[in-house]
Amino acid sequence: MTNKYLYKSIIFLSLILFTTNGFSMSIFSSNKEEVVLCSSLEGKITLNGEPASGAKIVRWFKWKDQKGESQSIYADEHGFFALPTVKGELKSSILAQFVVTQKITVHYQANEYEIWVIGKDSKEEFGELGGKPINFRCELSDEPETVDLEDALLMTSCKWDSIDNKENNNNE
Repeated sequence: MTNKYLYKSIIFLSLILFTTNGFSMSIFSSNKEEVVLCSSLEGKITLNGEPASGAKIVRWFKWKDQKGESQSIYADEHGFFALPTVKGELKSSILAQFVVTQKITVHYQANEYEIWVIGKDSKEEFGELGGKPINFRCELSDEPETVDLEDALLMTSCKWDSIDNKENNNNE
């Protein structure tokens, strides 16, 4: 007898879920939205205090497959670099978690330096840091350190003076 009631209950719940438009659509629908996969980063790279002129900076990130994507740029004669913002389109769903793994390496004087590793779960620009880093600089001879952020754990040999939080600046 109990199997009969269980069977009827499952059928009844299924009918409710799949015929109640608002509820079933909110669970199973997927709206497309633009997300920031990697925030822009600009700063200076040095080795033993000297500009890493011509250093190759490679940013690798993965978010929807195991292979990932990468982009490369070169530091100028003063060691300055600017990595652009990378955006993507995501089908959002309450059944999935948005996460992007980021890694930045620097190739300089026949050596490779890993200067940045983080998992980003914020969809906004500078969400991985809580705001835009000010005076961003990376000394290649420094050992990477773990930085405990509010919503992430970052391993980096880069430093910055402060975070420019757009929300705080707009409220002033």
